[in-house]
Amino acid sequence: GIAVKSGDAVSVGDTLMTLA
Repeated sequence: GIAVKSGDAVSVGDTLMTLA
């Protein structure tokens, strides 16, 4: 997902891509 959630590695990745 886009939002960073505890234990959600996919969300973390999406967030980094968005900020990039």
